[in-house]
Amino acid sequence: MMPTNLTLLERKISNNLNCLYFVNHPVYRIQKDHQLALASEYSLAGNVTEIICDEQQRYHILFVARKEIVLTEKKVAKVTNNQLGQDTVQFLATLGYQFPPAQPAGELSQPTILPSPTELSECPTAYVIIDCEFGTRFRRNGSAKAVSWHVIESPELRASIFQLSAIGFSHHTQTAPFFNRYFDDPNFLPDKKLAGLSATGLTTVAYEAQGDPLTILKAFIQQVIQPQLPLVFWDQTQDMKHIRLLLTQYYQQLTPTEQQLVSRPVTIFDAQAYTNTLINRGNHKVGSHDLPLNGLAALFNISNPHQHNAIWDVQTTELVMVKLAELTHQTPVITTPPAPIALPATVPAVVPSIQTPSPTPQHASHTQVHQLRARGKTYREIAAVTGFSISGINYILKKARSIPTRSESV
Repeated sequence: MMPTNLTLLERKISNNLNCLYFVNHPVYRIQKDHQLALASEYSLAGNVTEIICDEQQRYHILFVARKEIVLTEKKVAKVTNNQLGQDTVQFLATLGYQFPPAQPAGELSQPTILPSPTELSECPTAYVIIDCEFGTRFRRNGSAKAVSWHVIESPELRASIFQLSAIGFSHHTQTAPFFNRYFDDPNFLPDKKLAGLSATGLTTVAYEAQGDPLTILKAFIQQVIQPQLPLVFWDQTQDMKHIRLLLTQYYQQLTPTEQQLVSRPVTIFDAQAYTNTLINRGNHKVGSHDLPLNGLAALFNISNPHQHNAIWDVQTTELVMVKLAELTHQTPVITTPPAPIALPATVPAVVPSIQTPSPTPQHASHTQVHQLRARGKTYREIAAVTGFSISGINYILKKARSIPTRSESV
């Protein structure tokens, strides 16, 4: 059985109201009178993007800004498709659901934020590289004398963007925008604020003003989203998730024009996913490798002196993309068949003959000793010239028979 895409799913929830998951809509609670009300616990999840029934009859519910939910058949009360193409109110009415009379269907739903139906498989020529740094969010408890900080447990609220950066490029030449902002989230620990103050050099008042989330998001929409350039990330997963979360959270405070801009589809190029494709192509496998940006940069002899600083990581991403582009345009080096090397024929080594000097006849040395002594040389002087020991010289002179010279033998 092939996986099936569905339109609507009602989830059974023990001791509580059932939830309704409806594609392209937020999550609703089904009231006892069958009217629908927004489920507050899903307020940051965004719209439901897909409902899929897999081959094991498990139901996968996907959202814009949270992890998917997987339900077994036992937990599903109702599931269906809008096969007749009815409008929302009519379709839900046929299933017994009602929107509140005072709240039209259009007001209950929010559009999908920054939908990305397709991702680029090749690097675009003009683009904006985006990177985020995050901060853990805490809940502060206690009095002025004793303050305690506890990590917020909700997965959607546990972390948020601390630094949001973007730089535009065209054919690997920098263009607009240049965007680098720090969020002043009151749920960050004080050290985050100190880090932001240090990085910007602003006064506390100025930092808090520039760090207002709504102010940053409006500037981001105008400078980064409005030009409709492809958005490039080194692993978009967390960055896009939290950008969408913030835009969803502040959606109602945006102007109609801004709401329209964040509802338009965006084109995304994930540089890490692209690098994975290159690796898998050569590896003849399909898989995902968690490739650290600065680690891969080091392989290209690129050194980032300020790692995990979003604006510096944007610049590093661009340098890595340049190197990847150079590699993909190079002719591949094909491995040659392995074979042993051909060695030259072995030549027997020629052992040089050792020339031993002919020993000097013993009597010639003795003659020299006698001659030196006849000239009045002392034993010590004779020993220095001939190399004999003094006792040896004494033996030669007194015991050995003197060899006559040529003149004596005549």
